[in-house]
Amino acid sequence: MPSARSIAASLVAATLLLSACNAAKPPPVVSAPVVVAPEPPAPGVVGSAIGRDLDEKDTATAIAAQQEAVNSGARKSWKGDHGAYGFIVPGPENGAGGCRDYTHKIFINGRPQEAKGQACKKGGEWRVAS
Repeated sequence: MPSARSIAASLVAATLLLSACNAAKPPPVVSAPVVVAPEPPAPGVVGSAIGRDLDEKDTATAIAAQQEAVNSGARKSWKGDHGAYGFIVPGPENGAGGCRDYTHKIFINGRPQEAKGQACKKGGEWRVAS
């Protein structure tokens, strides 16, 4: 029968061995939650209610046409890849404020939606303000 001393020595050895195994394990990985910043709204009326049903590519097409129309002061039409289309009619430049109003009409699934916005000249470039 093993002596109390040999049992105690075996327990100490086993404890040390288990401690060494636990010390070799890497600490658990705790991941922080990923926060995704919301995309900024599309400029002008495309970012409002009339543009909410456009997909990303059609939104880009509508924004480009909107910018071209306010830059040129001429009506501009656009057609998206998924059946949406529209046109922008810019008004005359307001001499005092360097701004112009515009109307953007969008057709999604054949249903027309219209909104009005404004673009202003800043640093020699037209920028859609609303």
